[in-house]
Amino acid sequence: MAPNTTPFDPIATIATEVDPSIYGKSGDISKHVAGVKAQYDTAEKLEFYAQVMGDGTANIHFGKWDNVDLEEEGAYGKASEQMTDYMFDVATGLLGDDGGVGAEEKTIKYVDLGSGTGAAALRLCQKHDVIAKATCLNLCEEQNALARKCASDLGLEDRIAVVTGTYESAPFEANSFDIAFSQDAFVHAFSKVGTFREALRVTKPGGVLVFCDLMCGSGDGVSEEELATFAATNMVNDWLSPDLNVRACQEAGWTDVKFVDLTLDIRISFQLMLKKVEKIIQDGNPAKIDEKLLDSYKKNLANRIVQVDRGVFKWGLVTGKKPLYKFCTRKDSW
Repeated sequence: MAPNTTPFDPIATIATEVDPSIYGKSGDISKHVAGVKAQYDTAEKLEFYAQVMGDGTANIHFGKWDNVDLEEEGAYGKASEQMTDYMFDVATGLLGDDGGVGAEEKTIKYVDLGSGTGAAALRLCQKHDVIAKATCLNLCEEQNALARKCASDLGLEDRIAVVTGTYESAPFEANSFDIAFSQDAFVHAFSKVGTFREALRVTKPGGVLVFCDLMCGSGDGVSEEELATFAATNMVNDWLSPDLNVRACQEAGWTDVKFVDLTLDIRISFQLMLKKVEKIIQDGNPAKIDEKLLDSYKKNLANRIVQVDRGVFKWGLVTGKKPLYKFCTRKDSW
């Protein structure tokens, strides 16, 4: 058999069918926000993400796969929770440096910027009495309603507040939180520098930024067109590499900014998501998820795995600290 010499066409393999009037990159922040809501905040999408990423739970984040048996039931949910735990451990460790804010007083207040269904706050407040208050800020009201219900069901309504709004204009006073936390949400920021600056504003001096996210790669043979096409079809307005995310954080005012590369973990996450979609289809789709959506994601996830291998994406953790002191001018907001 002759070898397949057909060149790889990354544009042709964009499998998700997208309505450009909703999801297209517009340069208009109001339209961008509406597109993000359309991507996540429907009953159909909530059910899809719960089944494919959350093992039937509300946790819809990518996972950290250290010591997780990929064949065990609930593996994806376990890896997602493990990533949440890892991020919080890193954040509290940074708070401990230099006698950091709140670490000793057992009164940590943190904000989850782009909290989705509130899964991270629910997990962390159950595990850590040190958290006095977790505030979830999220655009999507359907997700927020689910987060409030789950918090109430677990008796955590006094420790978890759910606020509808955008992390690019957070409805909080300056210097309110010990930790600014975000799990797989800043990818949708209209402006990364603006988002990181707003996170800095609401964080106390000496406080910590910790976020994980999908970022732009720089693999050999990856074209600008391919990167732009992914951004334009996934509500990504400001598509930055890890290095540029670090620089954007520094420009916003964060110090000691570092990136931890966890790209191998997201490849496993995509593999497990694909396996789950295939299992749902094989089992006859008992949850009655839209078949067109399932088929679209099956093709899309297979392509994502190839794209990770080719260097289209990076995924990892970014951390930073807010300086304890600053020479203030009238233009400063903290």
